[in-house]
Amino acid sequence: MQKKRSGMLLSMLSFTFAALFLMAACGKMYSSPAYAPGEGVRIVKGPSPIEGDVLNHPDDITIYNEHLALTIAVGSPNFWGMTNGSISNLAVMEGPGQFGVNIVNDVEFLVNSWTASGGSLKADAKILQNTPERAVVQTTSTWLGDGKANALDVVTTYTLEKNSPVVKMHTRVSNPGPDTYTDMKSGYSMSGLAAYMFGPFGYHTPDVRARNIHVGKNVDEPFGDFVVSYTKDYAITLQMDDTEIYRGTTGYKDLHHNYDLAPGQFREFTGELQVIPQGHTTPFMVRMIEKKGLPSAEVSGTVRSDDGRLYPNPVLVVERTGRFKGSFDGSQNLPTDELHEEMQTFIWHVGEADGSFAFTLPEGNYNIYAIAAGYTASKPMAVTVKAGRNLSLHFVDDYTIVQGGEVIMHVTDRATGNPVDARIAVDGPVPAVKYLGARTYFTDLESIGRVTMPLAVGDFTFKVMSGADFISLPEEVKASVGSGETLQRSAAIETHIYPNLENWYSVDLHHHTDIGDGNTSPEDLVKSQLAARLDLTFVSDHDSVDNHLPVKKFSDARMVGMIPSLEVSPGWGHLNILPMPLNGKIIEPSLNVGEIIAQAHAKNALVIVAHPYTDYGYFNNREIAPGGYDPNFDLIELQPTIDLSRANNPDTRTLAKTMELWTDHLAGKNKAYYLTGGSDTHDVASPTLYSGMIRTYAKVDGDLTPASFIEAVAKGNSYASMGPLFFPSNMDFGGKLSVKAGNSLKLTLDAFAVNGLQSIEIYTAGSEIGSPVETKTFNGSVKRESLTFTVKPAAATWYNFIARDMKGRIAVSNPVWVDVTP
Repeated sequence: MQKKRSGMLLSMLSFTFAALFLMAACGKMYSSPAYAPGEGVRIVKGPSPIEGDVLNHPDDITIYNEHLALTIAVGSPNFWGMTNGSISNLAVMEGPGQFGVNIVNDVEFLVNSWTASGGSLKADAKILQNTPERAVVQTTSTWLGDGKANALDVVTTYTLEKNSPVVKMHTRVSNPGPDTYTDMKSGYSMSGLAAYMFGPFGYHTPDVRARNIHVGKNVDEPFGDFVVSYTKDYAITLQMDDTEIYRGTTGYKDLHHNYDLAPGQFREFTGELQVIPQGHTTPFMVRMIEKKGLPSAEVSGTVRSDDGRLYPNPVLVVERTGRFKGSFDGSQNLPTDELHEEMQTFIWHVGEADGSFAFTLPEGNYNIYAIAAGYTASKPMAVTVKAGRNLSLHFVDDYTIVQGGEVIMHVTDRATGNPVDARIAVDGPVPAVKYLGARTYFTDLESIGRVTMPLAVGDFTFKVMSGADFISLPEEVKASVGSGETLQRSAAIETHIYPNLENWYSVDLHHHTDIGDGNTSPEDLVKSQLAARLDLTFVSDHDSVDNHLPVKKFSDARMVGMIPSLEVSPGWGHLNILPMPLNGKIIEPSLNVGEIIAQAHAKNALVIVAHPYTDYGYFNNREIAPGGYDPNFDLIELQPTIDLSRANNPDTRTLAKTMELWTDHLAGKNKAYYLTGGSDTHDVASPTLYSGMIRTYAKVDGDLTPASFIEAVAKGNSYASMGPLFFPSNMDFGGKLSVKAGNSLKLTLDAFAVNGLQSIEIYTAGSEIGSPVETKTFNGSVKRESLTFTVKPAAATWYNFIARDMKGRIAVSNPVWVDVTP
């Protein structure tokens, strides 16, 4: 059963609703009193009968038919703190009146990407039609943009028909005036519970974070309008007509139009949500052929393995040329006019138990190959599909799938020979359908330094990482895997520096598991964080503490301390609580800013403003946050998307604002805030956003414990880093020095970067990012460098340091406060 939200309070229900809910939770029959079980479409108002969730408000609405069930959260809060009225439960029907487990986190219409609404979060819902043939539910809400005099009217209609696996969605956004809304990014979003997501087609690296890249209509890609959340057991497809831009990553995917809306104008959006009770997407393409009136033909045949037998339930992967426009900035793809066009995965199909398959494709040119778990993909067959001309393909002889082999990797420390935790990135023939094989592996928790990797036949390069980019460099290992072969390989990691010997310890202070939009099991979280050579484990899920105990169990097994946290996630901004009582009562995201901060402080916890200038960041939405801006938070987060060369980069804005707040603290305008580093990892297998990519280093007095680390962070005895390391000598970050007026002050520290040190900059009150007081360059030195900055402040001020390595990875220190005395 998938885990999801927790901490929502049960509403007071009538006896009838309570009885029906209990029957559903026990897996019993649940049917509307209006119709017999299995007879068309039904609507139930009240607690959701879908298993594995807690949507239980009397105003919630569930629609179901022979194929699927969905619950619209009308009274229950939206998971992301956005406006009510979204699909917050979705399930496959397992029989008449028999509801499956919830398989989605959220499907909703976003008026302007994830930007919070300054209007009401309440949506009015109305049942427009309720017959065995069709159910139609309409939700109505408003959305107010920052600084606007008038709100937009948003009306969404959900339609489910008898014996259909498709939910039709239509949204109309209208502007009554007088203000014009510009550069709006509106459309449908899906946040999945499945381990895997795919799409949109055309974007050939769907696991890499993207932000408003051009897809679909904007690049003349007719099939760039759908995304998928899937496991081997089911697939959910979300499609929106005329999709223009896309943003998303491994846990959520958004399809948008980009437009302006003048007074009196409206914009309409049409989409579909399809539930497929098997882990493939060919039924979705059948629906698109029908919906779009596409000429098509059937492709059928058989698949054999290299032993000559028909292989049961083979997977057929269909490739087609697709395109998008955007450019990779080191951590994500951003919108540009750079066109990418290549053959890539289009859809896939699971065959029958007798090795046969049959599916329908629209006209076009394709590559089709067969694959299975533990097997090497067949050679691809190039085919041209023309309307009405069915094709027969048989994967035999030179086109069979071939049994794979395995590589057992052993990772040790080069100096001691002791096994170490590691992350292994695989470069080679890895399945496109992710439940068939992985691209990232981690060494075992029990058999430290060892992992067995099932692989296809072929040549592989393994990038073995243990504390990579911070205290070590990756090691490269190669292997040629034969059919049925087991190979032993080893990697010895050279540790170049030991910060722990000087009481510097690191923790990734923003990390998710598999709750909500996360895709990481508690065990994999611990594996991944240890492979990053982090010193304590850490978990901060959205509005849930359900995985505190599992993470602690795996951490305890390795005798590693664990910091339990919580990401309180209202739509106007996310706040991490450091620490949370282990498995304790959550802080409700429905509270206003001051109430959330006050409850955290009552728990003796610190409040971190997470990703402050993203669309769902507190600084970005401070004017519309309920209760108004409250300055009583404690810490401010930097994320690995930081790019100091771009002034409008969200993390650059965060750092600039933090420096401004440091200066304001000198004037007594606010408390002293300190920086933290947190990756916000949701999927530890991601190649571009992973555990410890940015982290917080803190100088701990005495023994390392979760409490002593948090105490050091609270004092600012810390810095955020993506690689370079600081070792201050005559000062403490967060500490205070004094100097007599007219005298000079020497600030000394050591710095090291395993990738080679490029530069160290020093900043002070009044200086802007890119214009430091002084810069020292080191041209890629791999030595531990000692340096001194001589300053002569005229008044009380602060100084901080920014380091860069030769890969462009940075470290940003917290300030050293300096008093100037007469």
